[in-house]
Amino acid sequence: MLITAGRLFDGNQFIGGGRIHIQEGRIKAAEPGGQEGAALVAPGFIDSHLHLLNLGIALQGLKFNNCSSRQEFIQALAEYAQACPSQWITGRGWDQNKLGFTPDRWLLDEICPHRPVVLTRTCGHVVAVSSKALELAGITDSSEIAGGVIRRDAAGRPTGILEENAVGLVLPAIPPPDPAILYGALVTAIKYAYSCGITGVHTDDRGQVKDYLGLWELYERVTQSHPLRVQLHYGIFSPEDLQDFLRLAAELKDTAFVCKGAAKLFLDGSLGAGTAALLEDYSDNPGNRGVLVYEDDLVREIVAIAEEHGIQLAVHAIGDRAAEQFLRVLAQVRGGCKPGPIRHRMVHFQVTNISQIQRAKALGLAMEIQPVFLQTDMHWAESRLGQERLQTSYCWRTMERAGLFLSGGSDSPVEDINPWLGVAAAVTRRDAAGNYAAAWQGNECLELEKALSLFTAAPADLARWKELGRIAPGKIADLAVYSQFDPENLRVTRPNQVLVQGSIVYQR
Repeated sequence: MLITAGRLFDGNQFIGGGRIHIQEGRIKAAEPGGQEGAALVAPGFIDSHLHLLNLGIALQGLKFNNCSSRQEFIQALAEYAQACPSQWITGRGWDQNKLGFTPDRWLLDEICPHRPVVLTRTCGHVVAVSSKALELAGITDSSEIAGGVIRRDAAGRPTGILEENAVGLVLPAIPPPDPAILYGALVTAIKYAYSCGITGVHTDDRGQVKDYLGLWELYERVTQSHPLRVQLHYGIFSPEDLQDFLRLAAELKDTAFVCKGAAKLFLDGSLGAGTAALLEDYSDNPGNRGVLVYEDDLVREIVAIAEEHGIQLAVHAIGDRAAEQFLRVLAQVRGGCKPGPIRHRMVHFQVTNISQIQRAKALGLAMEIQPVFLQTDMHWAESRLGQERLQTSYCWRTMERAGLFLSGGSDSPVEDINPWLGVAAAVTRRDAAGNYAAAWQGNECLELEKALSLFTAAPADLARWKELGRIAPGKIADLAVYSQFDPENLRVTRPNQVLVQGSIVYQR
């Protein structure tokens, strides 16, 4: 196969027009020339942080992402409840910042009388549940949980809002999805990923299916007919979970499309929900510093096991208090602020300070950033953080200049999986309407080549996929071909063809 393009992006930089020769699924040659043909050929995108199976389920289920008022929320839930054959109603995507209110149990009871309802906030860290769901989950006026919050009214009754670890009180009560539904959801998600130019993902799906072996087998079956490179993370909640992962890792053998990933640990919540752990109070909610899920001793034990056995950690830390905890504990385990035997990941690293950026670099960490978050968060981030903290938050150019390793993801279904939205946000720092993130005083935009590398070479390197993420002789031909490419209008970019191992998996 021969592909010609007016422009090639090799995973790190643009190299002008060229021709790509593909033989037996690999790039045989990539050479200059080829001004006729596609406008752009690039490596297939790799999303370094998302929840792919959850995305598929969300695409097929009840969604509130487009609801921006109380009436729209009520209408969406009422119409779905009328059509939904099962007793339990689940959905995702509500955001009180857009709705203007937070849905509680009494509203859900009014719309869906006597039915268990569990609706996940867009971030995944908060759920709104009905009275029936509280009852079936055994959550009462006296229920408590470490690392979680059960919101209550003035009389001490649960309002139906569960945050962080409290979410885990209700999820086990929900009947698990049928295997056929999970299979179909994953196929749906992969097909959508193809349409965005994606050929690989790093995914954490244990929030949806606890059985890691079952998840592994599901991905193996689906990728036989819908090939996608998958690094499958293992969500952990304790040192015992990490020991279980060690045993499983010794038993499971990576395949051409499915490989073992990092051990994923949540240290805090989300900024939008007000549960990200901050060193100082939220500017718009005095007295609230968010939720730090674990004490230092437990985190230290997990880090020590990971360091000893060479297990990469992917640590969710949005707030600066959560980031501080991991940086402090890791330095303690290593006996100083220095590189160790393995490069751990900090997922999000969103609210930070200069000292944390410098220590993260000294510790040799990788930062998994989500530029697409900015298009949503820019409208309220200043109110949460104030001007001073905002200047070292979402500060990708500052991180790049400090020499941090950066990779890009979407955290889908929190945001759309389409990586071009993330690339556009990284380059322009504008939302879909063209509004500029003006509250930041410095220029934190990334150059286009750097933004593209976040989703190509960087995540391939992070997953140790040495044959992916770049266009060069001998590399595997996972590619995306674009007939139109306008650097001034990145959000609308869509591939015409997507190839995995030289075979076309998507044709627009």
